[in-house]
Parts: sequence; structure tokens; C-alpha cells
Amino acid sequence: MKVVNWTRNDFYKILASSFSFLDTQPRVAELGVLRGENAIVMYQTMKPSHMTLVDSWLAFPSFPDFGAYSPFDKLPNWVSPPDVFDDYFGGSVHEQATFDNLYEICCERFKNISNIRLIRQSTELAFETLKTEGALFDCVYVDANHQYEWVLRDLMLFQELVSPEGCIMLNDCAFSNEGMRQNLGVLEAVAHFIKRAPFRPVAMTVGSFADLILVRQGSRLGDLCDQLFVDSDVNWVEVPDQLLGAAKVVTGARRLNVSFT
Repeated sequence: MKVVNWTRNDFYKILASSFSFLDTQPRVAELGVLRGENAIVMYQTMKPSHMTLVDSWLAFPSFPDFGAYSPFDKLPNWVSPPDVFDDYFGGSVHEQATFDNLYEICCERFKNISNIRLIRQSTELAFETLKTEGALFDCVYVDANHQYEWVLRDLMLFQELVSPEGCIMLNDCAFSNEGMRQNLGVLEAVAHFIKRAPFRPVAMTVGSFADLILVRQGSRLGDLCDQLFVDSDVNWVEVPDQLLGAAKVVTGARRLNVSFT
């Protein structure tokens, strides 16, 4: 696995080049869409033949029920209450109107793009819908619920819809103090997923909310991605795939780094 001081947008360029070498115009899915800001970048960079966007656009449960955010009646003192993210969502996370507005923003963004489909369902229900339709994707971007069990479920389900030369990308795949405040479980879920499924990590960004690319073991896509990193002018460090779960963001005096000790 290569640890790269890049952004996820650079990863999209690597994947776009790899799919071009494979003579594939990819089919892309994103789980967790919000306003569609990341989706439009993926669309413009990877130029998919089709894109499916899945999000429930549902409000967080009201107190004291924290829903999937935390299993406890009282939040642990190391986890921030969901309300601190109101500004990010553009309104109270407990008001359905906030998420209805986000959905309308997303619909407006993509209203004139005919090969983008929005599915307003939970990822679990959307999986059943897409599986019944026989859908298959070359890239699935997982960015929905960030708690451990839900991320693991998304990975275990949607791996079935990834093409033989396809990949999975994940956001917020790091252990950091900022992530701990959000009760993130993405990194832990991925570390367990690659023990259960024939996928391997090919590259990871550096940062408190890192992005990660997973490819099928032995795939040509993985080999192409590796070679494109080798041929690029970016600095990267190779670490054993098995160390992924040990990754921890370390804050230095001037920048963030990743430690695997």
C-alpha cells in the first residue's frame, strides 16, 4: 500500500487513467452524497458512462436516541454531540427540513445530466434495489454512515456489485483526534473487511480524513494504479497492506503525518 501526500481528487485522476488503459468508461456509485459536491468532481474527472448516487437524506434522531451515531444512551465524553455539525449540514441535524433542502440542492446540481441517477434510500435498501436490477460498478465510493458496523455492512454488501476490474474508495479512513470526536469507525471497518474479502489497499492519502483505494487482489486495475504511482512525480511511501489498521494521524509542529507504529 502506498501512502501518498495527495488529495482524493488526485486519486480520481489515477483511477481515470487506469480505466482508460483498460478501455473502460466506468460505471460509478457513491454512497453518501449530501449536496453532491464530491460527486460532481468524480463525474467530471472520471467521465463515467453512468453514475448512481445513494443517500437517504434523513435527519439524525433526536436526543436521547443517538441512532447509529452512538449505541449509548449518554454520549462518551470523547465524542462530540451531532449538533456541533449543524453548520456543515446547513441547519439542525435533527430537522428533516435540513436534509430535504440538501436533497433539493443535489437534485438541482444534476438535473441536466441524464446519466446520473439519484436513489433516495438507505444504502441497505439501495443495495437490494441495485442487486435486483443486476447493477455492476467499476468504482463504488463509500461515504455514508461512518460508524463501524454500518461501514462494514456497506463494504460487505456492495463488494458484490463491484466489477472484476473495479475498486472501492472510502473517505475519512484514518484514526485521528478529529475523527475520534466524530466516533468514526471507517478505518477499523476496512481493516476487518480486507480480512473477510479478496480486496487489498492500493493507496491512502495523508490526513485526518484520509481517502483509501481498495482493489481486488490480483486485479489488473491494482497493477495499473501501482505503476501509475511509480511513474508519477509524487512522493509516496510503501507499507505492508497488513499495517493498514495500525495507521494513526500524528500532528507535528508544521504538518500532519501518518504513523504505523
